[in-house]
Amino acid sequence: MENDNAFLSAILHLKEVDNISSLWTQGVCRTIEHEIPFHLGQVLEPSTLVEVSRVTQLPLEKILKLDYETSGFMRDIKDNISNMSSLSSIEKLILSYRLTYIARYDLAISIFSSINIDDLVVQNKIQYYFLKFILQNRQNQNQHEKEFTKMMELFEVHTLPESQILMVCSNAIVWKLKAKSIGEKLFNWFVEYGLKTAESLGEGRDFKEHIALSQFYRAYAMIPAEDLLINETRKEMEKSLYFANLAVPKNSWQEYRKSDAIKTIYESELKEHLYVSKNLQAAEKAGRNLLSLDPNWSISYHEVAEVFLASNQVEKALEMFEKSLHVGLPRLIFTQYMIGHCLGTLKREEEAIDAFVKTLKLDTYNISAGINGYNFAKKLNHHTEGIFKSFLDKWEEKGVLEAKHKEFINV
Repeated sequence: MENDNAFLSAILHLKEVDNISSLWTQGVCRTIEHEIPFHLGQVLEPSTLVEVSRVTQLPLEKILKLDYETSGFMRDIKDNISNMSSLSSIEKLILSYRLTYIARYDLAISIFSSINIDDLVVQNKIQYYFLKFILQNRQNQNQHEKEFTKMMELFEVHTLPESQILMVCSNAIVWKLKAKSIGEKLFNWFVEYGLKTAESLGEGRDFKEHIALSQFYRAYAMIPAEDLLINETRKEMEKSLYFANLAVPKNSWQEYRKSDAIKTIYESELKEHLYVSKNLQAAEKAGRNLLSLDPNWSISYHEVAEVFLASNQVEKALEMFEKSLHVGLPRLIFTQYMIGHCLGTLKREEEAIDAFVKTLKLDTYNISAGINGYNFAKKLNHHTEGIFKSFLDKWEEKGVLEAKHKEFINV
């Protein structure tokens, strides 16, 4: 697994390994190196640290609590946690952001809960409510009306940076359309306020505004995409790429930030052509651009594999998942499972069984791997049938094997 060292170095020690670094590892390390207090790149799934524990053999509890030997920036974070009682509210907010970026959500919530919001200036109050929304989201809480209402009220009575306004408006649009996280009235307010702010910025004046405009138009493109309006969606996506290209980086953090903005555009383009225009050739092109820009990120290969699965090119999808496995973390469990799924679809059933066994070694409650592996093993009278059966029996005993799962088990 090629990039495990880079990913593990970043998530465990906040050290960047240059030659095999992904945009995520660049982002999390350079954000702290350049002392950017409130930036969050891709916020990882909580299960990521379970995978880190499996790969490193470090106990999960120690990873969650930063209870292991480290140095540099991570040592500083540990020292701040140890001296939390002496930190100001703004210092606690910055620390909460940093812990969130590296998926230590319980620690972040614990520190965040001790912040006195009355100590914060208005701009930091926006950052407070935004992080509260992110932390709730990571706890699978999908209703964020209160947090976005608080931010709306602050925007209505205070003059705040346009880039901050657009960041919040972008997220309001995305999470309304992805998860119905806010109501229609609040959603419409953020759409209108975002459009008004973007219009007042015009071409933008600096790097931060160009990136904010790019982010906003990428989010805004989701609105026509929701109604499968091909031309309207493409127009907004072109604006997003235009502003990302307009941004001129002046340091290594801004280089990462520009590349990350373009990466998210390619990800959105892939979805646009896969689900809106139904142009699979264009979707594949966006995917190839994505891989070229961020070849050391396992999830990029998942995105391209999705295109190949949509066009029933299972061999090519399998190739993408195998490359993802070679890259490594994160979403290693999903990668391993999908290798088994593709192999099974291709009638390479013994290889699929092996892939499902490996999946269960990483995730002992992966019900899909257990059922599919059992069905193939039973069909082939394979020696692993008993292994899969023992997982099914354990899940049955613990009550996690539901009726909807049992429908797929071959008796």
